[in-house]
Amino acid sequence: ETGLFFSTFGISSDPLAQLAVVFAALVHDVDHTGVPNAILIGEKPDLWAKYNNKSVAENNSIMVAWSVLMEPGFENLRACMFGTDEDRDRFRQLLINVVIATDIADRERKQKEQARWQRAFEGFSHWSNEWDDKKESELSKVDVSLKATVVLEQIVLASDVAHTMQHWLTFMKWNERLYRELWAAYVSGRAKNDPTVGWYEGQIGFFDGYIIPLATKLKECGVFGSAGEEYLGNALNNREEWIVKGKEISAKFEQMIRNNSEASDSEPNYWTSH
Repeated sequence: ETGLFFSTFGISSDPLAQLAVVFAALVHDVDHTGVPNAILIGEKPDLWAKYNNKSVAENNSIMVAWSVLMEPGFENLRACMFGTDEDRDRFRQLLINVVIATDIADRERKQKEQARWQRAFEGFSHWSNEWDDKKESELSKVDVSLKATVVLEQIVLASDVAHTMQHWLTFMKWNERLYRELWAAYVSGRAKNDPTVGWYEGQIGFFDGYIIPLATKLKECGVFGSAGEEYLGNALNNREEWIVKGKEISAKFEQMIRNNSEASDSEPNYWTSH
């Protein structure tokens, strides 16, 4: 039991934190309008003012989700989720912290998140190397809160882009849907960037600059065991497969949206053909 506690930095013994992360993964894009914050604040200046131009879409998702959860119809659910008012308040704060973390376009926030990770895990190799040789009286004084905080952030960050760390066909399904979402925003005049320009290169850059570093953190923190290696392996494999097939697939994406073809839940041949 002690080993499980320290190998997960206390998360395994904190059901409220686990629930907050699952809830955050479900609601972090609630009421998303298909455009980034830079465009959203121009379309909805009331939200810009309400949230002081900080993580507008993310704050709005939290507000909408929390408002629904607080509706009278969910009274029994809340009674199961929160034993006390303190539980409810802590849950809400955890929800805010991890959902705001998904605003990866906020450079200042991203720098702070990276600094927290470095403080928590710089020089870290494995939890057993730090705590195995300690007595019970010493273990009770070990503070794992910073490591737990940054791991919870990484979990929700991963939920935001989980398709990139799964099987190739899952990655392709949601990659195409993202492409269509961005195209819809572009042709409607809501977005300036045309996804047909540079999609192939952009995906490689996203893997290199964001996905693979994130998957590496999931592996290196050790919380996920062998699953952490699987996430990183899938991300690396998807990157390599995209390098081989991505140009043809990007061209097919463009052909389909210009022909107004609908997305399919089945796997088209061009997803897997060389």
